[in-house]
Amino acid sequence: MNDHPSIENAVRSLLSINMGLKESEKLLVLGDTAGDDGALAREVGAVAQGLHSLADTHIFTPVGGHGQEPPKDVWERTFGTDSVQLLEAEGLLDPLLSKEITDNQLKAAGELLAGRSDDAVDVIVALTFFSTSHTSFRKLLTASCGARYASMPLFTRDMFFGAMDVDWTSLAASTNALGRALKGADLCEVSSPNGTRMAFRISGRPILMDDGMLDKKGKFGNLPAGEVFIAPVEGTSEGTLVLEWGPRARFSNPLTVAVKEGRVVSVTGKDRESVLWLEEALRAHPQNTNVAELGIGTNPAAVRPDNVLESEKILGTIHVAFGDNHTFGGGVVAPYHQDFVVFQASLTAVWESGGGRRVLLDNGRPGW
Repeated sequence: MNDHPSIENAVRSLLSINMGLKESEKLLVLGDTAGDDGALAREVGAVAQGLHSLADTHIFTPVGGHGQEPPKDVWERTFGTDSVQLLEAEGLLDPLLSKEITDNQLKAAGELLAGRSDDAVDVIVALTFFSTSHTSFRKLLTASCGARYASMPLFTRDMFFGAMDVDWTSLAASTNALGRALKGADLCEVSSPNGTRMAFRISGRPILMDDGMLDKKGKFGNLPAGEVFIAPVEGTSEGTLVLEWGPRARFSNPLTVAVKEGRVVSVTGKDRESVLWLEEALRAHPQNTNVAELGIGTNPAAVRPDNVLESEKILGTIHVAFGDNHTFGGGVVAPYHQDFVVFQASLTAVWESGGGRRVLLDNGRPGW
């Protein structure tokens, strides 16, 4: 039995179907030295370079955790050295890297890079250990330069033959149907048999569909894909979130997270090590306690509960993230974004003006 099947066909599918890569486009496979020391990114990069003449691979040393900006060398390889030197000359690079950027500075950086978009890569496959999704780096690349970006933090080789082995047309149809079902809703009420009871106000916030089809200009999403996600209105989320799973393993005992006015106010539980781990992460920056995201999984091929990249896509789950949400419709910039998945979830969408209610998930069973 071959324990290491070839990933060539899977990479070919990723580049052609998910990314819509064209012969004239520059492709960059990104990896970092955390986790597997960039081994999978190197393997995927080598396959990609055999398939595409304008493919390149860059492995970097990360500066921190999920949501931290990648270091300067990544910006240079992605946007071009001359563009990064201009950012530096304008006093914009340091605020970008430190995530202390103001709205006006971010706008100026976007305008500068948009004028030099020909220097940037066209397609990124980010097989990093730490997520680059919720960074200005990613946002500027997609929004200002029109690049297409697959964010794949914590991705493992077996996912090519699991959650990535899905009917992409069917997944897109289901994911977009859920997005349409949530249109115009003011509130989402979430519960689970584990004791989770939360309410999230979403009035006016964009409802985003991560369906795996990243073949259009400026498209961004996770692979494996399969979720609808929203940045709840800051200061409005309320309730209790009971966490049985962390990003990569089950907690020895559940953690209970209390949320008031859109902020985590306490973390309790018998698993003291995990309580202290989460408390430390939330205390590291004033904005880390922000309730940043509500997501709903839509991928029937996703099954792994021990890897948050896949588990948040499992059909019938919801996930909640804390920290940064400025890249997908929120207003909070933070050097942190961490998702937590709740299983056997129920979700009801509420339209306050007409008094309408619709159950979209019932104990993990989809109803859209």
